[in-house]
Amino acid sequence: MKKKTKKLVYTLLAVFLLAMMVMTLVSRIMNQSHIPEVETQTPRSSILVLDAIGRGVVRFGTPVDSRIEKKLFSEDTYYVEGYFFEKDSLKNVPEGSTIDLSVGGETLEGILEAKMYNYREDTMDVVISLPKEISLPEGNSQQAGKAYTAGSEVEFVLKEARVKYPTCISKDLVYEEDGEFYIYTLKEQDSILGNITIAVKMQIHVVAQNDRAVAVSEELDSDIQIISKGVPLEDGMRVRKREW
Repeated sequence: MKKKTKKLVYTLLAVFLLAMMVMTLVSRIMNQSHIPEVETQTPRSSILVLDAIGRGVVRFGTPVDSRIEKKLFSEDTYYVEGYFFEKDSLKNVPEGSTIDLSVGGETLEGILEAKMYNYREDTMDVVISLPKEISLPEGNSQQAGKAYTAGSEVEFVLKEARVKYPTCISKDLVYEEDGEFYIYTLKEQDSILGNITIAVKMQIHVVAQNDRAVAVSEELDSDIQIISKGVPLEDGMRVRKREW
């Protein structure tokens, strides 16, 4: 092959390779511009201010519990024997605090008389005194004992309880679908384009929540990147983290 021919071939080959490099670069830039840019947050332990929920049963008598040194009442009376689901909800709540109850169709205010940790059930057992009289329509002289009877099931609430949970995330990160909750996390993945990041859908189980945050039962790593809402996401779709 003549020198001129070889030179021409090498020149064409060089031009072709350069063109391929330029096209690849342009393609990457165009693809990059179509990849949603997302923000992320990490989970943390936190104290949630919420309404702690409890459940119990109306009893009648003078309750004495082996876990309590003193007799609770000096005479037979109606009271509630129950428990709070979250034991930590009463950690810093003193005896004598007001508890809102729903008993026999009436909304009442009871008094927390005693609290005892139940190691077997991992709950906080409580004894709540009921008012001797309740507000009823004018002309109705029913006593409290007539408004509810022993054996009646009761639900009660401790307003603005402060409970610490090991794993909390912002409520703005959580999606709900058909009664189930999930989040999207950021994950690095190798591909023919190199190292990329994708959104991964992950189901979570909410154990408590308020207006700002949720506590989950999963033990999420402290460095896991949870994608904030703002762009439509799908499981496995490519995204890129916003760099500040």
